[in-house]
Amino acid sequence: MSYLMRSVIAGMFALVLAALSTVARAAAFDGKTITIIVGFGAGGGYDAYARLAGRHFGKFVPGRPNVVIQNKPGGSSATAAAYLYGSARKDGTELGILNSNLALAKVLGETTPFDVTRFTFIGRLVQSINVALVASDAPATDVQGAMEKEVILAASGVSSATTRIPLAFNRLMGTRFKVLRGYESSRKMLHAMEQGEVHGVGGTSYDAVRRGLRHWLEAGRIRFLWATSLTRDRNLPDVPTAAELARTDEQRRVLRLLTSPSSFGRVIWGPPGLESGALRTLQEAFAAMIRDAAFLADASKRKLEIDPASGDEVREIMRTIADAPESLLRQARRVSEP
Repeated sequence: MSYLMRSVIAGMFALVLAALSTVARAAAFDGKTITIIVGFGAGGGYDAYARLAGRHFGKFVPGRPNVVIQNKPGGSSATAAAYLYGSARKDGTELGILNSNLALAKVLGETTPFDVTRFTFIGRLVQSINVALVASDAPATDVQGAMEKEVILAASGVSSATTRIPLAFNRLMGTRFKVLRGYESSRKMLHAMEQGEVHGVGGTSYDAVRRGLRHWLEAGRIRFLWATSLTRDRNLPDVPTAAELARTDEQRRVLRLLTSPSSFGRVIWGPPGLESGALRTLQEAFAAMIRDAAFLADASKRKLEIDPASGDEVREIMRTIADAPESLLRQARRVSEP
């Protein structure tokens, strides 16, 4: 048999294998439903991104499965994470959008029923740059003022940045933030601020503020304290990052670690042990979705920014956080634990 004939046969064989692979992957999701579990209540930033993805994701998965959103609030996503880690199906039909601050759970020594480094990752929709804010008539409207007067901030769960960052400021710099936990979504925290239950919010996305308190923004009734990010948000160039407010290098390193999950962001998580074929299929579908004109137009209509990263890139971010020096981790644990 000639070299040319062998090459033709090999090429045809590769095409047949690719076709069979595509058919098999389509069959894996044909007639199925993918459930995206959101670790917060309806109406917040995580929920908004989940519903955006839910509307488009299935179109790019072979077999075009239906996609539904299920809210499972509790423990600032810990309840949803525990389910995804343990009981969730490993065939790609159960995924999650969880609190980005869970990336710090293990390295901060939290006792959880899951190991965040073992999750799989489909991809990131956007970085999770949050802002702390207060009403313009709060007892103090900046960090310096909060060193002299008590400021009550709404927060979600014990592991969230809404809790940990204000407590870190208290212990590092002597502020007097009182953290009131238990609010299950950004919408409810902002509503509590609007109703005067609290002076402000320990952290939420700027998009959530624009949706929930646009009238306050337009009236100049909001003051931003800091952004939980490594660099300033381009939408709020005058708002300092938490680390910028530090007075020493040690404080700065601690605050940078505690705000590093901002680069982790709004991620679609998969359970540990997700079948490799299903994981690859879902990652490829995600990559196609975030390039799709209809998806991007829908995100723009909903006023949701898209700043994507692949599942592999998200895993590298997780590894960077997990590999922080132990001495820095101990200090971060000490100043931020409730």
